[in-house]
Amino acid sequence: MGALAHTIEIASARIGVWERCVRPPEPGASSPSWHLSPAIDIAAYHFSWVWVLVPMMLAGSQMPVFYIFAFVMGANLAHRHYGLPYAYLDRDVFHRFERQLTWFPAICLLLFAATPALLSYRGMGSIAGRALAAVVFFSLLWNFWHTYMQKFGIMRLYRAKDPDAVQRGTPAWIDKYLILCWIPLYFSYTAPKNKGVILAGGEHIRAAASVIIAAMEKYGEWLLIPSAACAAGGVVLWLYNEWRAQRFRNRARMSAAIGTTLISSALLWANPVQAVVAFAFSHAVEYMVFVWGFQRRRYCRPHPAPSRLERMLRYPKSWYALLTVPLFAIGILQTLWGAVILKGIRPVEVFGLTGGLWLFYYAVYESLVHFYMDGFLWKMRRPEVRENI
Repeated sequence: MGALAHTIEIASARIGVWERCVRPPEPGASSPSWHLSPAIDIAAYHFSWVWVLVPMMLAGSQMPVFYIFAFVMGANLAHRHYGLPYAYLDRDVFHRFERQLTWFPAICLLLFAATPALLSYRGMGSIAGRALAAVVFFSLLWNFWHTYMQKFGIMRLYRAKDPDAVQRGTPAWIDKYLILCWIPLYFSYTAPKNKGVILAGGEHIRAAASVIIAAMEKYGEWLLIPSAACAAGGVVLWLYNEWRAQRFRNRARMSAAIGTTLISSALLWANPVQAVVAFAFSHAVEYMVFVWGFQRRRYCRPHPAPSRLERMLRYPKSWYALLTVPLFAIGILQTLWGAVILKGIRPVEVFGLTGGLWLFYYAVYESLVHFYMDGFLWKMRRPEVRENI
C-alpha cells in the first residue's frame, strides 16, 4: 500500500506540473500571466531560436546547416499564410477591413504578375529592374522591423495581462528600446566585420549594402563606443524600470526579455548568417503559435451563423495540417531544388523566369502583404484582439 500511495503521489505531482506549466487553459479561459502556458511560451516565443541556432553552431559541416536552412525557409513560407484565412474567411474581419484587404494585396498581385516584364528590359540594370531591386531591399528591411515589432507585441501582451503592470508597468518606449538597442552595433560592428558575406547575399541588396558598409568602414571606429553604450543602456534601463515597477515578479516578461536579448546579441557572438536564420525561425514559430492560440479562443464559442473559418476550425488538426504541411514542403523543396535534388538539371523557365525565381518574387510580394495586414489585424488596443489573448 505504501508503494502504491507513493506511485500515486508521483503521478499526481506530474499531472500537477503538466497542468501548471505545459497545458494551455481551456479554450474559453485565459492564462493570468502567460499567453498559453509557461512551457509553450518559453519554447515557442522566447527561445524558439535555440532550436535552430544551436544545431547550426554544433554542425560539423555545411550540409547539415543547409538542411536546417531549408527547414527554416519552409517555416517562413508557412507562417506568412497563417493570417490569410483569418482575414478573408472570417466575414466580420473582412468587412471591417475590406478596403485594406483589397487594394494593397491586389496591387502586389499585379506587380508579381508583371515581374517578367519588369526584368525583361536590360535585366536588373534597367530602371524597372532597379525599382524591383529596391522593392526586394525594402521588403528585407520591413521584414526585420516586423520581426522586432512582433517581439515587442509579445512583451506588451504580458504587460496587458498583469493588472499591476497596467498601472505601474514599464513604459512602451522602454520595451521597444530594449528590442531595438542592438541595431547601431549591427551597423558599426557586424556589417564591416562580415562585409564579404553580406555583399554575397545577392544583387538585390548589394548596391545599398555596399554604400552602408563603406560608410561604416570610414566612420565605424567613432561609432563603435556610442553603439555599445546604446545597447548596454537599453538593457540597464529596462532592468531598472522592471525592478522599480514590479521587482521582477512578471516572469513571462523576464523570460521574453532574456530570450530577445540573447538572440538580438547573437549577431555579435555567433555566425551572423546563422543568427539571422535563427531569428527568422523564431519569428515564424511565434506567429504560428500566436495565431493558433488566438483562434483557439476566438472560435471556441459557437455562433448561430459561423464563418467559413469557424467551420473549418471544428477540425483543427486537419485544418492546420492542410494549411502548414504543403507550404512547408514547397519552401523546403525550393531551397533544396538544384542544390540537393536534381543537381545539374537545367531549370524550367516560365515567361523567362525559373520556378525558383517565381517563388522568390512571390515570397517578396506575399511578405509585403503579410507585413501590411499584421499592422492592423493584431493591434493589442483593439478589443476583439485583447479579449482573445
